Amino acid sequence: MQFKSFLVSLSILAASGCGGSSGDSQDTKPPAISEQTFTLKITANGVAAGLEVSWMDNKAKLTADKVIELSATSKTFVQPTLLAIPESITCDTQLSNTTTLNYSLAVKCVSSQASFAQTTPYSYPVTIRYGEQSIQLKDSPVSVPPLTMIEPEITALGGPQICEVDDSSNLKFKVACRPYTVVYEKRKLYLVFSEQEKQLLFDNPDKELLIESEYLWFDEQVWFITEGASTQYKLHSASFDNGQLGNYKIHDINASSLAISGGKLFALTSFPDGVYSWQSGKWKAVSNLINDGVLKSEFIANNQDLYLALEDNNEVSSKSYIQIINAQIRGRTVLSKQISTFSHTPFFEYDDITFGLGFGTDEQLLINVMDVIPSARDDAVFSLNNVRNATIWQNGNNQFLFTNQDSGIEQFKFTREQVETSTAFDLTALRQITPDWIGGDLDTLLAGDFVETASIKYAVLKYLRKAGTEQSELQLQSRLNTTQPIRVYNETWRTIASYARSNTKKITPIVSEQGYLLVYVGDASSNQSTGQLWALSADKEYLIKADVSWESYSMKDFHFETISEKHLVVYSEFANEVITITLD
Repeated sequence: MQFKSFLVSLSILAASGCGGSSGDSQDTKPPAISEQTFTLKITANGVAAGLEVSWMDNKAKLTADKVIELSATSKTFVQPTLLAIPESITCDTQLSNTTTLNYSLAVKCVSSQASFAQTTPYSYPVTIRYGEQSIQLKDSPVSVPPLTMIEPEITALGGPQICEVDDSSNLKFKVACRPYTVVYEKRKLYLVFSEQEKQLLFDNPDKELLIESEYLWFDEQVWFITEGASTQYKLHSASFDNGQLGNYKIHDINASSLAISGGKLFALTSFPDGVYSWQSGKWKAVSNLINDGVLKSEFIANNQDLYLALEDNNEVSSKSYIQIINAQIRGRTVLSKQISTFSHTPFFEYDDITFGLGFGTDEQLLINVMDVIPSARDDAVFSLNNVRNATIWQNGNNQFLFTNQDSGIEQFKFTREQVETSTAFDLTALRQITPDWIGGDLDTLLAGDFVETASIKYAVLKYLRKAGTEQSELQLQSRLNTTQPIRVYNETWRTIASYARSNTKKITPIVSEQGYLLVYVGDASSNQSTGQLWALSADKEYLIKADVSWESYSMKDFHFETISEKHLVVYSEFANEVITITLD
């Protein structure tokens, strides 16, 4: 430590009396030192920011962007001390003063390691190339040996986000990431970071129709499909370079649908029909199982498993499913010939048995046991009459089929080897509300009533269950601070686009999206009445819009555009308005 200080001399004069005897001497004492007020101004460079300095009765954390001013009262000046200097940095301090009371301390530190740290919270890991090293940054900082004349480069984003590295702080690299969701607005495609911030992704110069639900993130790219004239489809992708939006490409397959299974991206093509997978940067045909059949569905998903409904070219009564299980394409699994209409529901696993669903010629719901040899499958069927609606709900590894029949809500069960199959839960509370409908998704079980007037039919939510927790209508109303019914669209499936092979019958009238429903809370006595628009799940509720007319809601003006880990996006068709909510 170097010091620059003034030398202070003190002259002490001792006087003796005249004419006195030698025994009359007077003792002299130095004057007492009184307390004085000292000041200390501290400056620090970027590497030193965050370190703590102790001086007299003061402690302060160093910052790189402003001078710290301290004062203390003492008889003498005490040197300041840096506390807890990490081994990864070395520091030099220079103390100076302009008067005997006013001091300055300059702290300069250099890093003996390069460190990478996040400056904003993000959901996905970021991979950074630093020289020959590959660094994966998650929740905590990472330190590595420093390199000279080497700039870090982002090589993988790990999910839908844009990131950048700020290296202005002397080897203390700051990584800032902004998660986004993809939104279709005014025939253009945007990356939306927040309600106020977005970036153009696709200008759509030919004004083609974007296929809803067919944009996703995979292999460090955003994928989406447009439909042009004469039902011609284009598969697009946009890649990212060093964390920022990069190259744009149109692929050479006529894909109408995309889905992910087991960490692989699959595309379903039209004209001709085909199944492709994305392998080593190229699209490759992976199945000829549909060559002698007619596809009757797009991808139908059960978690990460995918299904395609197929009807035989030569025998209409022969119906089957192509299964893609954990990225592996399995052969065609033939359904019972008793099934005349496909259900828009995939196979489900209940008590380690695989079942398929369909409808008979008399509209009865048929539950087909698939784990038998094909010759026995025709007769391995449970038949349920007068099923108004039904849904599949998952708890743990088991998937349960619930039906709403004349007798009320029932769970599909049967007896094998004189032992009854598993019960999902006690249905007493659910049955007591005698609901008109049952629905939801694999994660969330919903139930309620239908309300029909001369001009409109809508649904009211009265029950919600996730895992072992169920909520009554009163509890749901309390969460939304209302005594009004919680109104829901009668049909929350997205509109099937013109391209979709929709020869399947839906059995679930009210469908939540990733556990969320878009609900209306407020007065509904007239079209001009107003209320609030909420996104509601089992454990979260978000106010989307505070002043919504009942007419606009009942006309299905609003729908979920996207739900991601960080954002929930609602789109108003009438107002052409995008509302983005950042999730907790």
